[in-house]
Amino acid sequence: MKSKKIIAAVLLAGLLVSCATGGSVKSNGGGKRKPGWVDDKHSVYPNDKYLVEIGEGSSLKSSKQNGQASLARIFKTTIQVDSTVSTRYKDLSDGKTILESQMETTADESITQLSDETLINVHFGESWTNDEGRVYVVAYIDRMETANIYRQRIDNDANRTDLFIRKSAGQSDLIRRYGFLDAARVMDSEIQSLREQLEIIYQPFARAVMLPYNPEELGSLHADTAEDMVYTIALEGDEKGKVAAVVSQVLTDRGFSVFDESAPLSVRGRISMEEVTLNNDYKNLRWNLFLEMRNEKGEVVVTMEEKQRETAISLDEAEARAYRSMEEMMQKKFIGALESYFDSYAGN
Repeated sequence: MKSKKIIAAVLLAGLLVSCATGGSVKSNGGGKRKPGWVDDKHSVYPNDKYLVEIGEGSSLKSSKQNGQASLARIFKTTIQVDSTVSTRYKDLSDGKTILESQMETTADESITQLSDETLINVHFGESWTNDEGRVYVVAYIDRMETANIYRQRIDNDANRTDLFIRKSAGQSDLIRRYGFLDAARVMDSEIQSLREQLEIIYQPFARAVMLPYNPEELGSLHADTAEDMVYTIALEGDEKGKVAAVVSQVLTDRGFSVFDESAPLSVRGRISMEEVTLNNDYKNLRWNLFLEMRNEKGEVVVTMEEKQRETAISLDEAEARAYRSMEEMMQKKFIGALESYFDSYAGN
């Protein structure tokens, strides 16, 4: 089977950055004597040079998938990645997120996406089919080759993180100053994840990583700047103060501060609820929530408007559901809109 060179890459999305499969596959065919690597994977691929697993399945494709999944479990037991951070990382990276490496793949080979994670630089070696039709294949990662890919990615991301930190120091706008630091924290989180993976792949390279910034100092600066993000909250129609309380909680959960008196930043908005009559046997309540965040100059930087109808056996229950829905919207969309605002200029 003729093999060809490809450049494989896919961003870190979830857990182990992007996936590229490769390696020529030599089939021994059914009925042939079982090769030694089926029972002793390190007989052909020594542990000091390769991460290796044996995939087994009813077909070559399924055995490859099984081999990739087994390799992924080596990382999955020790590494946890926040999906929100990974998503923001994609927007904040410098557009050079492709992890490039030269590798071989057979012409009929397809790249298989695992359910919740992908692997960098997976190759496939020999395959063998027993008399019952079960297919076995070697799935492996070349430690040194893959470590070089990780090291390049870490270096690129670390330089971009350092750039965000330096840009933050030059901002007079408090929200923008914090936004650059928040972007730096997102990048640093992914860098730390990559370093953990690199520890598994090739420890000497992981230990040799030198960052142009201090992660602990970045964390402290990020927290201190968040404390300077002081808000007042003013919401029309919120007589019971329930929505203001939720907004306050959302902001403080993010590390910001809320004061009743004057503050450099503000969240303003309005809330309305009205009973509506529908052709059903329940009580129906329509609500509308509008929020806007303003910077020190009073300029609007983030807005959110949501409308929804709640149905329950009583108005009190419908109102309770409305407040719960508003809280969910604020947790997901308001802070999400703020993070998008941060990332919109940090990513440029």
